[in-house]
Amino acid sequence: MRVLSFILIALGLYLLGSAYYDEYRGSTFKPAALRGGRAGPSFNRGYLYSIPVSREQNPELFRRFMVTHWIYAVVVEAAGCILYMKSKRVDDL
Repeated sequence: MRVLSFILIALGLYLLGSAYYDEYRGSTFKPAALRGGRAGPSFNRGYLYSIPVSREQNPELFRRFMVTHWIYAVVVEAAGCILYMKSKRVDDL
């Protein structure tokens, strides 16, 4: 469990750094689906390519994607920290 927590912490740090870099340069990417539409289960979707979204061209869409990037990064980081604390507590007992 401790190895998984270290992997999640490292992945969270990478995602935080990537989100910061995208915010700094003012550009991020929106994945484009292979299939169109919103119907159907989400596991049926794949992504063929990414569409760049810049702050100057579409500020509202850029802000929404950046909020999503930040939330994903913080959730992964928090999950890694929680797993680390749980494994540390188990070792102390």
